[in-house]
Amino acid sequence: MNKKITNSILAVTLFLLSACSGFLDIKPYGKTIPKTADEFEALLHNRLNDIDYANSGLLVNTFMDVYDLEAYADNLDASLTDFSSANMPLYIGSSLLSMSTKYAQLYEIIRDCNITIDELGEGGTDLDKKVLGTAYALRGVSYYKLMIQFCEPVSKNPSSQLGVPLVYTFDMEERATRAPLSQTISHIESDLKKALSYKVTDEIYRFTEDVVRAYLAKLYFWTGDWGNAIATSEPLLEKYPLLSGEAYTNMISARNTRSGNILIRSFLYGNNSKNFDYTTALLNIQKRPVSKELVELFVEKEKDIRFALSFNKKRENQKNPLGGVRSDEMCLILAESYAHQGNEEQALRYLNLLREKRIEDYVPYTTESLPPVNSADIIQEDAEGKTLTPLVYAILNERRKEFYMEGDRWFELKRNGRPEFWVAKNGYKWVTQKFMYTYPLPVNDILIIDGLIQNPGYEF
Repeated sequence: MNKKITNSILAVTLFLLSACSGFLDIKPYGKTIPKTADEFEALLHNRLNDIDYANSGLLVNTFMDVYDLEAYADNLDASLTDFSSANMPLYIGSSLLSMSTKYAQLYEIIRDCNITIDELGEGGTDLDKKVLGTAYALRGVSYYKLMIQFCEPVSKNPSSQLGVPLVYTFDMEERATRAPLSQTISHIESDLKKALSYKVTDEIYRFTEDVVRAYLAKLYFWTGDWGNAIATSEPLLEKYPLLSGEAYTNMISARNTRSGNILIRSFLYGNNSKNFDYTTALLNIQKRPVSKELVELFVEKEKDIRFALSFNKKRENQKNPLGGVRSDEMCLILAESYAHQGNEEQALRYLNLLREKRIEDYVPYTTESLPPVNSADIIQEDAEGKTLTPLVYAILNERRKEFYMEGDRWFELKRNGRPEFWVAKNGYKWVTQKFMYTYPLPVNDILIIDGLIQNPGYEF
């Protein structure tokens, strides 16, 4: 496949899939704009229900989003897939045409949040504050999701990189162009901090203080703000400590339960249709073997509780797809952030803490005993563009094992160098190229919004 996708089929298809700047459309709730806090609460609960019932993975991945993300990454061996009985994407290139819809749909959520924030102002009642806190949280997470999908990884100079259009208020006439990435990051941080100021603790709003803090930690981690990533994730890990043994197994194996140290997850409630989709997805995943490289990372084999939870001896997946955020991620954020700061002692502390909870009779890593970097691994540079050290490599491997079948690996590949790799099918090599980690903006928006710049690789 050529680096430039220039044929007319792509342009026409993206045009049809685009939502004509859907974030500017009016009538977000029936045919009238809500006026009271109760009505705005109902508006936002429609978005939260989409998470609970796995109707949409825009804010929190559903099991189908995890299914797709695992198909795009390298945890599963696409070349060995039985395509006659498994309906999985071959690789990211087969799905790029549909990615633009996520862009428009996320701006629809932002639109709902903007209307809520505009109409309620600072809010006076307790309900006002809960609704406003939720609106700021949803808007911040929406922009975070836009950034990690539609912007290139953060460089040392994000002010020179393209962010996304920032829409602060509801305005039918606004046609925003892309802000600098640095400004996008600041806006996400501001929204999440504003959400925290409302101190939402009621679980019915899903994005409680602790959930918002977790997304703030993820933001700092994604953007390489290691000091703030540490300061934000450490208290969360203390409040939601790592589980082990049966408690960990029960948490990971649950299909519809938010238990243990899961802070937020999708698919809390199932119906016959969704349960059927879930079962079908599991059967399809088993038609694509777990990659040999991932299996070989489990050096301790059965002593590692994740070994049997993840796959069987035929390399068939055994783990339920899980979309959500759990505090185990905070532990690995701490390990890697300390490593990037040059604090090997603290980095090893958190790396060994996770291994202690997962591996029976584990042997703690020391600086001297860390395994060498595998020169055949597709990741060869870290999030700062530096050559991998054994410490960072060990942390990335632990993260790969821990969050297998949770949709994490694709974004880890993007964050760490965007390595190119290929899949073989029918005598052809299908290459995941570097530009494909960043999705295309809708063609219709590019055509009607003067000055809106398309991502590299998708110009026509």
